[in-house]
Amino acid sequence: MHQEDESIWRKIQQKDLKTFEIYYKEHYKRFFLLACKYLKDTSLAEEIVNDVFMKIWEDGNKLSIEISLKSYIYKAVINRSINLLQKIKKEQQLQEELPFVFDQSYEMMKIEENEMAIMLYAAIDNLPQQCRKVFELSRFEHLKQQEIADKLGISIKTVKNHITHALKELNKNLDNYMVLIILTLLFLKIFNTFK
Repeated sequence: MHQEDESIWRKIQQKDLKTFEIYYKEHYKRFFLLACKYLKDTSLAEEIVNDVFMKIWEDGNKLSIEISLKSYIYKAVINRSINLLQKIKKEQQLQEELPFVFDQSYEMMKIEENEMAIMLYAAIDNLPQQCRKVFELSRFEHLKQQEIADKLGISIKTVKNHITHALKELNKNLDNYMVLIILTLLFLKIFNTFK
């Protein structure tokens, strides 16, 4: 390291704020323009240069600079600029890929939901006629048990028996997990798309 550089570096390591400020003001523009050349963004360039200088000020006593201080900062600014560019590029790629991933996931989910809905309707179609009618009025039209009883001219007890029988049959024909999904999601959401 050049003698003058070495003297400045020693003072910065000893936390001589005046020396650090003078050095910063004298050399900031050169490193700022260097960072701008890579980043093409003044605010990012400013951030990079300030980070490098802050690192020198805060960790000066831990840093080992064999070459000149200018060369060290020059190299640090270039490295940080390149790293930032790579990070920005990765983030942009991720943002471009995410909508595709979400679209694919959403499409797969819709296909699975549609398949479950088809299986549900097939299982409901296999119920005895009166049982099916009660079940559909209860789950699809959201009628209360008394309303179903009045509409079909049967007792509430018969309505309850039909609903219980329908759920048992669906449990037999479809696994429990699917029935749970159907009763929570499909009746509320998917049924409207199949009307």
